[in-house]
Amino acid sequence: MVSISAHAPTRGAQCVSSGLGHHFVSPKKPRDKKKTQKHVELPGAQAKHRQLLVRMQQLMNPEPQQSEVPTVDAVETVSDTSQTDAFAEIPDPDFEIPSEPPSDILGEKSPVKRRILPDKATDLSYSSWKTLIPFLIEPHLKYSAQTLATALEITPRVISACATLLCPQKRTSIVCLFFDRFTSIDVLSCRCSMLPQVLLHHGLFPTAPSQPRMAVSIELLSFYRALFKRSCDAINALASALKTHYSRRGFVMTDTRGEIIQDPFH
Repeated sequence: MVSISAHAPTRGAQCVSSGLGHHFVSPKKPRDKKKTQKHVELPGAQAKHRQLLVRMQQLMNPEPQQSEVPTVDAVETVSDTSQTDAFAEIPDPDFEIPSEPPSDILGEKSPVKRRILPDKATDLSYSSWKTLIPFLIEPHLKYSAQTLATALEITPRVISACATLLCPQKRTSIVCLFFDRFTSIDVLSCRCSMLPQVLLHHGLFPTAPSQPRMAVSIELLSFYRALFKRSCDAINALASALKTHYSRRGFVMTDTRGEIIQDPFH
């Protein structure tokens, strides 16, 4: 016979005896006092209780009926009225049941109204992209056909896609993001090749439909698309990873004042 204290909390420390002795009993866990000792008042419960008391008093002390003999129409009217009143609730003139529980009773703040429809700026951006995308299909197909199964070439510092080289050109500085670096490239746009078309011709996709200041490599976007399908990675995580990768290679992103942009995820 092995005897151990009955107050032992673990299973190995339970009482053990031979034969038909004490059977094993799982130790009881104490209840959560925060859940069992907290008194919760339902909103509107007292008002319903008062209404039921008033209704019960009316049923126990009905009003005396008139001595006159009612007609058939009066009997039907009274029966219909009594059936309707039997299921009707008598409102309390001193208290009104709220349609929704007040936020201060439940300890919750009033919900913030969120916009479910796009605003005017979003509609304008969508319309601009919808107008621009058809002009980018052909340059994208040509670039994909030229770079298929071939090594990627280094993008020059100045890029252009003018067919005649006689058009007056406009120079725009664009920050371009690649796999291993980001750099500023001058883009020469003209009448025969718009700025987004010049970027697509050299494997870069603009970040805005009009007057873009940044562009992303098509290969980097393709890699992110494959990564998103496999791991459902967020764009913020990819941006943070690229910033970390660029910083380790010596490419530090700065703002207009020359200060280093801090990573919000670190």
